[in-house]
Amino acid sequence: MAISDLCDALKKHALATSLHSKHKTSSSMPMQDQPMTSTNDESSSPQMIDAASEKKICEAVLHLVDDTSNDVQAIAVKTLGVLVTCVHEDQVVAIAERLSALVLDEKKSALRDVYAIGLRTLVKTVPMNMGDIVSSRLAAGLLDGIKSFSPGILTKGALTQSTKEIKEASRVAEEITLACLEILTELLARFGALSFITRQHLVLLEVTLRQLACESDLVRKRAGQTIGSLAVVISDQLLGRLVESLLSQIDKSDGVGKSGKRKSRRLTSKKDEVAKDAALMDFKPKDTRALIRTMCTVAGLVGHRLGQEQIDRLVPIFSRFCDPADAIAGDDLNDDDSDENDEMEDSDEEDEAAMALANELREACLSGFESFVLRKPVEIQPHLPSIIHSALAYMRHDPNYSYGDENEEEKGSADVADEEDYDMNDDDDDEYDDEYEDDSDDDDDTWKVRRSTIRTLTAVVKTSAKDPSKLWTDEYAWRKNKKWTTTLAGALVKRFKERDENCRVDIVECFTHLLTNTIEAANRGDIILKAPDSMDMTGDVPQTVIDLRTKFVPIIVKGCESQLSAKKAGSRTKSAALALLSSLCSAPGGIGNAKQIRVLFEHIKLILSDSASASHGTNKTLKLDSLHCVHVIITSPNHAPEDVQTCILDVLLIELCKTMQENWYKITAETSRVLAEVPKLLVLANASAIKKSDAAKALYDAIEPRLAVHDADQEVKECSLVSAASLLSNLHQHIDQPSRERLLSLILLRLKNETTRISAIKTISAIVRNGVDMSTVIHDMITELSSLLRQNSRSVKQSTLQCLETVVTSRPARLDASIFGLVLKELSNVIVDSDLHISHLSLKVCHSILDVGVASVPEIKEFLLPSLLNMSKSSLLQDKALDSLLIVMENLVSSKAVDFQELLVALKEGLPRLQEGQVHGGGVRLSIANIAQCIAAITAATSEDERIVVVQDLLSSLESLGHAQSTETSPSTQLALRVAGDLGRRLSLGAMPGVAERLQNVYMIMFDSDFEDIKNSAAYGLGRASVCSKKEFLPKILASLEENDQKKQYLLLSGLRELIYCHQQGFGGDIAPSIQHILPHLNNHFADKEEGVRTMVADCMGCLACLEPAVILPQLQKLILDNAGGKDPTICTTVLTSVKYAIAGKCDTQQLLSFMPIFLELLKEEDISVKNACLLMIYSAVHHKPQLVLTFMEDPIIPALYELAQLKQERTVDLGPFKQKVDDALPVRKAALSIFSTCLDKCPEAIDIPGFMPILALALADKEDVQLQAHQILISTSSRYPDDAAAAVENFVVPLEKTMNKKMGNKKGAELERATEWIKSAVRVMIVLSRVTDAMK
Repeated sequence: MAISDLCDALKKHALATSLHSKHKTSSSMPMQDQPMTSTNDESSSPQMIDAASEKKICEAVLHLVDDTSNDVQAIAVKTLGVLVTCVHEDQVVAIAERLSALVLDEKKSALRDVYAIGLRTLVKTVPMNMGDIVSSRLAAGLLDGIKSFSPGILTKGALTQSTKEIKEASRVAEEITLACLEILTELLARFGALSFITRQHLVLLEVTLRQLACESDLVRKRAGQTIGSLAVVISDQLLGRLVESLLSQIDKSDGVGKSGKRKSRRLTSKKDEVAKDAALMDFKPKDTRALIRTMCTVAGLVGHRLGQEQIDRLVPIFSRFCDPADAIAGDDLNDDDSDENDEMEDSDEEDEAAMALANELREACLSGFESFVLRKPVEIQPHLPSIIHSALAYMRHDPNYSYGDENEEEKGSADVADEEDYDMNDDDDDEYDDEYEDDSDDDDDTWKVRRSTIRTLTAVVKTSAKDPSKLWTDEYAWRKNKKWTTTLAGALVKRFKERDENCRVDIVECFTHLLTNTIEAANRGDIILKAPDSMDMTGDVPQTVIDLRTKFVPIIVKGCESQLSAKKAGSRTKSAALALLSSLCSAPGGIGNAKQIRVLFEHIKLILSDSASASHGTNKTLKLDSLHCVHVIITSPNHAPEDVQTCILDVLLIELCKTMQENWYKITAETSRVLAEVPKLLVLANASAIKKSDAAKALYDAIEPRLAVHDADQEVKECSLVSAASLLSNLHQHIDQPSRERLLSLILLRLKNETTRISAIKTISAIVRNGVDMSTVIHDMITELSSLLRQNSRSVKQSTLQCLETVVTSRPARLDASIFGLVLKELSNVIVDSDLHISHLSLKVCHSILDVGVASVPEIKEFLLPSLLNMSKSSLLQDKALDSLLIVMENLVSSKAVDFQELLVALKEGLPRLQEGQVHGGGVRLSIANIAQCIAAITAATSEDERIVVVQDLLSSLESLGHAQSTETSPSTQLALRVAGDLGRRLSLGAMPGVAERLQNVYMIMFDSDFEDIKNSAAYGLGRASVCSKKEFLPKILASLEENDQKKQYLLLSGLRELIYCHQQGFGGDIAPSIQHILPHLNNHFADKEEGVRTMVADCMGCLACLEPAVILPQLQKLILDNAGGKDPTICTTVLTSVKYAIAGKCDTQQLLSFMPIFLELLKEEDISVKNACLLMIYSAVHHKPQLVLTFMEDPIIPALYELAQLKQERTVDLGPFKQKVDDALPVRKAALSIFSTCLDKCPEAIDIPGFMPILALALADKEDVQLQAHQILISTSSRYPDDAAAAVENFVVPLEKTMNKKMGNKKGAELERATEWIKSAVRVMIVLSRVTDAMK
């Protein structure tokens, strides 16, 4: 209790110290800048402890470390962790020195572990600002301790012949050395990069390397761990020396033979010998295992810093200890071509110690291979075949056991694919059981070698995910008799019989990874999973063909069935086999035909049955995996539905229904999911009525009790609803009326429950869509659904609206139309502009109700119409919500639910009113545009007479206004112009006598208005009015385009763009006949001096390219060929902008792809604007259609991006009083980085990440905008490619530090806020990079 109170006092002391320092800081500030504090702060603040008290406390805690009670010692050590964060630096140093001396004291053996724990706690908790001085005091003492005591450690042989005193001295020396190395490892991990430790890196390296020659195996292991921590923080130069030292010593070691004896090898030549380091001349390693283990540790921690040259040296050295010729199994004794010398060697008495040594070396080397494959996949690629060869050979390295059937398997593997009956007989089961009986050999450690081998192969599979074809096709000699060859995939399948449980599970999981990667590659089109005689080989690009269905699937299924049927196989093996079968269902052909499915279901039935639990070792997880496998088999499209339904009904359905009564909620939920698929399967397989009736009864008896339970788990309730929905939707005709009503009443009950509400809504939607008679509950359901619209939960409202739409459109029988009044009343409350998606769904329900014929409901005018009018004048209304509103408006008029004139007047009353001098805002323009579309929609839906009256009124009002526009009349003028245009998009205004001519004159007059909003509305209206009247309007637009000045040309082109865009959206019929008239006029303005005109021309060409790519794309290509090479950069820029708009508008990919090489050639143009336009086109392609540029990424896009990302074109602009530098290439660099950023999301395989790192480092030192882009890219890259980011982190630190230390100067307001965000962005990047580098340690 006293120590706990002391900890609290120390924490209060730390708080007081912090407050005191803050008070001192604030007292040095000017009076006006000091924060206001209360008068009693000083009296209420915690009291500080003086220096003398601190010293006494430290001495008391250190004294308690020596206490005889273990509990007191533990609390004292814990207190040290608090103490070092509270006291002053000199006390921390004193504690560190005291503990260090106690650790090195030979007489303190009993408490040395406690002192070491205390010192490690100090290192972990001491503040970073004290790290340098603490490190300086500790490191020297620890190094002296290692140097002094490690030579006193004796070998086991020497200890047996020594006196008691010498043995004790050796033991103490080993303890002290181990403690020093352990503390040193912690010190390096936390403070290894600080200045003092950095200066000691060479000394630390020498001392720790010498410990690899120590007589103690524990010291050698601990030294390897310390070297690993040191490797993380040392420089590249010292890391190179470390690696070379380890490799040179390993290289001098001999390999090991089959029995573990040393194999002689030729001495390395002078050319291969590494130059000796003077500091490491006396380094003589005791055990090769320690060297290899240390090298593996270093490679695992800093493998990303090793170069190709070091990898090329490492792999052959490791391979010498994993020579495939040395791998043996019990079956190899029967090989025919064994050499006489090998027979003699095998007949010799084996040295168990040598064998253990050999196996440890092999295990370490194979672990190193795993690390290299995962960490350096590119550099290891040339050595991958030799690694796979060694791994395959040692995967069967089991000299003490013979499986007795390998030769038969090799000879008869080809015949397995032709077998039609895959039932496993009793002999096969007994055979596998016999294998499992011998898997508990305590003296046999070869399983560790096999485990490391399998992990290496798993690493190979993971790194070959993009192209796993070679793992199925390349063959290797994996047995002593080299005529027996196999592929990696084939070897994994043949080793399913592995006797060790852990290795067997790893093998199955490794093959599952390989199969999953292969299926994904086949889905991408990189691999073909078919028989060669059943596919079309006419493609230009050769593809790898893997006959998975006939050559591999039978063997895979047979191996998995063997694992499931073996009585002594563990549950982990069975779960792995089930996972493999689940993955196999995604391959063409699935797991096979009906016989194979039946046999598999028989095994799963035994797993699910309670009676087989004891004999088969069944547990809950295995049952869950079995159910998941069944679910995958049923839902897989690669199996014949007839085969699956026959097997499921005959074998598994009854057992699945029993499993619904399991207590564990996960099993019950998964069973519900499986049962939900059975009705769908019966319908898909066209099962007979008798089968459907029997299955429906069994399913009802299983589902109904679970659906009725109130205190079940949430997941069980939801899954029960899903299964009930499937049963009612697919088999409702085969369920009797009481059972159907019972299920519907339970679903209604779940609808009223808050926790199951959403699931019940989805269930009702599914049932209604399939025509189930719900007359008994339909009114209650609609009433309950309507009330749910009052809920605050958005997800509930969204699900409810979707369900209501389904219910209304299904037109259920015996439904009273008066209930829709209640629905409309509730809908009117959720039709608001604050949530457009909910409003869109609500409007769809309204449309469905009006379609049913409910037009006389009083709630329409009382509740619905006011909500619709409020929405129509909202400036937020857009997209789907606007379209749905227009549909409802049309329906109201066409169904006579609302009088047209009444609705027209109400819409016009919603027009914004502006006072003289008031400025139009964006919201006003959007409100006018939305009201105009509503008026046009209802006008198009009304009678022709009323339509003509509206058009005449519009023309009269526009003609009367003429040039006399004002701020007050501007909204009504815009409204009339837009209504006329939107109406012309829906119907032909040219069919009305005299309307087209009058309307054209009005629009041309409005182009001279003093209000920009009126001009834009006139251009919008002119374009849309031409959609259904091209014959009357288009010639006038094209003629005016050549007659008027540039201001009107822009407006005319804007109108033309609206015309083309509306055709792109599907309005106005075919525009192809008019293109030949439009193109010449657009071509005349490709080089217009006004950028706005050129942009509008490009937009028009882009839309036309989406409509008629065969006509427009050759035209753009011709313009490029005629003007490239610096002839007219303006035209080239306009063409590229047109292509950018075409890509964004979803132009036909195949037609556009053939023209991309011509467009990409403009990357080589000298003009900076052409380069920028080309980059923007590429960015649009990467964002919208990556397939357009994927084939061109390697050349020419990526090289050009590397160049343009560094391009600078600075010029000085004379501004009179001062001069300013302008960088014309800044937009180019920003566009290049934008492409890189988008490629990381859309096509990361197209970028060489290591090659991109230097470009990113330069961008971090660029202008502010470029830096912000680079910060985001670096954060994204660090999360996706941490190895590459960690390898280049040194290049990022300097520019990031400059940004973080940027001075604000006299910036204020927005400039200050922007600069602050800039610095914050750099800090976020530094935090992400620190996490990456910490994770790499």
